[in-house]
Order: sequence, then structure tokens, then C-alpha cells
Amino acid sequence: MSANPSLDDLDIITAQRYGELGYPHEEWTRLRRESPVHRFQPEGYKPFWAVTKHADIIEVSKQPEVFKSEGRFILFPEMDGAPGQSLEENPPLKMLVNMDPPEHRDYRALISHWFTPRAIRRLEERLADITNEIFDELAGRGEVDFVNEIAVRQPLRMITEMLGIPRDKEGFVLKVTNENFGIEDPEFQREGDTREDRLGFLTEAFTFVTELMEERRRDPREDLTTVFAQATLNGEAPPVFELLSNYFLVMVAGHDTTRNAISGGLLALLENPAELAKLRADPSLSEIGAEEIVRWSTPVNHFSRTATRDYVLRGQNISAGDSVALFYASANRDEEIFEDPFTFRIDRDPNPHLGFGVGEHFCLGAHLARLDLKVFFRVFAERVKSMEICGPVERLHASFVPGAKRIPVRYEIE
Repeated sequence: MSANPSLDDLDIITAQRYGELGYPHEEWTRLRRESPVHRFQPEGYKPFWAVTKHADIIEVSKQPEVFKSEGRFILFPEMDGAPGQSLEENPPLKMLVNMDPPEHRDYRALISHWFTPRAIRRLEERLADITNEIFDELAGRGEVDFVNEIAVRQPLRMITEMLGIPRDKEGFVLKVTNENFGIEDPEFQREGDTREDRLGFLTEAFTFVTELMEERRRDPREDLTTVFAQATLNGEAPPVFELLSNYFLVMVAGHDTTRNAISGGLLALLENPAELAKLRADPSLSEIGAEEIVRWSTPVNHFSRTATRDYVLRGQNISAGDSVALFYASANRDEEIFEDPFTFRIDRDPNPHLGFGVGEHFCLGAHLARLDLKVFFRVFAERVKSMEICGPVERLHASFVPGAKRIPVRYEIE
């Protein structure tokens, strides 16, 4: 690629680009400046409009009747093969993130009481115990992969306990999560070229979830699995496919995005030692620092919407049926919204980031994710005496939920 490629040639979506180079912040900065709503048609993908500014993402997100979530809700390369193979044209799951009102609100209401601020506050002590247990096991000096030995464990343990999934099944939950979000990653993707080959993890997950819900119908408990198992919509049991899809969403998204935020937060702190020193001097900064970590790392990079009618967005004529991709990570560096957007400040306040989305699809688990981060980095500041990267950082080949795959660190923990 030339030193100054045309806007049409910018790569902001391929999994390989994210895996090898990370988020395309330079490209997004140029798009925000020169063409904030820009039509792309990269090889192997169907066309889409890239929306890169904060205000425009809010405008789209607050009009679900104009920009629907059903259908192409993420950007994914086209697959070879028979009709129906495309993961975009025929999504393998029907869940909150690709539902529209009123269906979206009905399904969200089934479990939303488990994710209110009041309900989540009760988990703080347990989260502190889980986090301290992780550091207890690593106390002393040593080297470890931060992502898989530290970052993944706290949110994974919390969401599986909320769901009532046995501890000996945590490994299975992590495996299907990695295969789901790493479907384009050479390490995690399943062999084969067909849709069935690529999505084999879903069959395994649905079998597991079905058995667990059947068990809860026989023996109810105080957990989220029981809530799903006993759920009703308009007095009747929800369709099985939608029920399993939404359970799967909570099971995998309930920890993977937080793992990525924890990993991204660590990298930010290690790359900005003055900010780490602030946090160590005052661990309570994790309260507002969690917001800056989400802004900085933006674990959910994009969602796609489909225009239901012609619409003019920032002077661009979007036609009915067009795909509109909302790049939250770009919005979270928008120069019109954030002072010094490329500076990580653990005490940044106010912080109107879009890391949890906006509008109808504001993240159901936002309060849980915030508490995960607040507790983790408070305990981190209190107990980790030193930590440094001691090897190459590996990133997931993914453009939907990117993030660090491995961060080798050398540490000293009390």
C-alpha cells in the first residue's frame, strides 16, 4: 500500500489487520477528518458505510426503526459455497444484539433484573474474593501469560457462578467463547469450509445449555440458568432457538469483552507508568479509571445496522438496504468529544465514551463489566508490586471483538 493510500483502499475491517497491527486508529483518524461516513467495498466483503464519529453513531443508534439490527449485525467476509452459507445473510443466532423493538425489549426484560446496579452491587465482595484468589495463587515472583492466567479468570468465574455453571465446566465455556469470537483466528477457528464446520462449537454449546436448563426445570436454583429455564413471553415459553441464543450471548459475551478490557487496561497502564503510579497511590481511582479503560480498549469494536429507508447522514445519501457499520473504537478517539483522545488518563472525567454502545442496545452487562474492572484494578493496585511485558504481545485475528490473545509478563505480587 502506498504511503498515502486513497480512502477507498484503507483496511479497517479484515481480521488479519487487527491480529497483526491492532486497531486501525490512524485510518480512523483520517476518516473522521476527511470522510466520517464513507462507503467501502473491500474485497471479500459486501459494501458498507463506515461511521467513525461519536455524534453520528449516536444518531444512528437512537433510531432503531430507521437502522435495524436484524440481519447483518456484524461485518463478516463472504463465504464460498451454497446459498445460505453466509453468516451475515443467515446469522446462526437470534439474540439481543440482532433483535429489534419490540422483540428486543421483551427478551431483554427476561433477565434485566439480574443486571441492575442494585443487583450487581451485591457481587462486589465476591468479585474481590475471586480477584484476590487469582493473585494468591501467583504470589511471589514469576512469569505468566496475563491474558489466560489472570485477565480471563475473574470475569469467567463471575459469569459462570451467576449462571450456575459448574466450575469444572469453565474450561468448556472458555473454549466455545474463544472459538466464537476467534472464528477468523487461525488458532481458534475450526477446520472446514462449510458453515456447519465453522460453527460446530454452537452445536456443542446448545447441547450443553439444553441439558443444564432441563436440569434446572427439575431442580430450580437461585441462578440465571433457572431464570432462562422458567422464562415466559406472553404467558408461553419462548421459542427454543431464541432462548438458547440469548443464553449463549450471556455466557460468552459476559466475560470475553471484560477479559479484553482488563488486558487492554494492563497494556495502557504499563505503557503509561505515570498513570499506573497514580492508581497505585490511590487505588480508589479504579472507580473512574474503569471508564477510561473501556474507552481506551473498546472491546466491542463495531456493530452493523441496515437502513430501512433512504436516509441522509452527515451529507451522505444512504439507501434503504445499505449496511451502516458503527465503529465505536473510532468514536472513542473523536477529537471533538475528548480532550487529548490519544492520551490515556486514569482519572479522565467526564468520559462520555461509547464502549457500551448507546440507545436500545446499550450493553445489558455494562454494570457488571464496570464492577469487574473497578474491583480488578483496585486489587491490582494494592497487590501487584511490579509487572513488565517480557515477550511479544499476540492479538486475536478479529474485527468484531478484537483484543490481546497473549501478554507474557514478569511480575512480583504480594
